[in-house]
Amino acid sequence: MLKMGLQVAVAIGFPLLVGTFAGNAFDNAVGSGPWGLLVGILVGLVVGGLALFGVLRRYLSQPVGVPSDKARAAGRRWESEIEEGERRRESGEENDNR
Repeated sequence: MLKMGLQVAVAIGFPLLVGTFAGNAFDNAVGSGPWGLLVGILVGLVVGGLALFGVLRRYLSQPVGVPSDKARAAGRRWESEIEEGERRRESGEENDNR
């Protein structure tokens, strides 16, 4: 999950930074005021959004793995704990402990 978060951050951040610096450099060279910077930021956001779409599409196309035996055992333990708590609540054992 951390790997995907890093890929999302790079996919959005890198194009945005490049667009910002390129737009600022264009403004300094031409003297066009904030317009080059604004266009650079907009282009960076669009490219970042497309890159984000690609990252998410790649992750969503992967099949979900089969649960491991350890995960199944943990699920069974959790289910039995829930059932035991329901039995105690129905029999009134929890009220006796108060």
